[in-house]
Amino acid sequence: MPPGDGLDHAPVDHDSNALREQLASMDCEAVIPSKSVRKTALPHDAELYKARSAVECTFALFKQARRFATGYEKTLRNYTAVVLLCCIECWLRI
Repeated sequence: MPPGDGLDHAPVDHDSNALREQLASMDCEAVIPSKSVRKTALPHDAELYKARSAVECTFALFKQARRFATGYEKTLRNYTAVVLLCCIECWLRI
């Protein structure tokens, strides 16, 4: 999801009242699961959190390709080709 979409996605260890208040002041919905030590669990969108995790894992796979991670490609055409090759590699792993 692009920045400024009104949602913030964070791992469980970022669950704090201060972060939630800051997000609320920016009109963002926190999609953060509650820590197990909270007395009452706060609601979150589990499907959206799962989708965020899938995107994060995909970028972790992309970063294994050195050209993608370091941005050696300076033209949009070449960078798009590197992204396409990374996507193909991810698809072939499935």
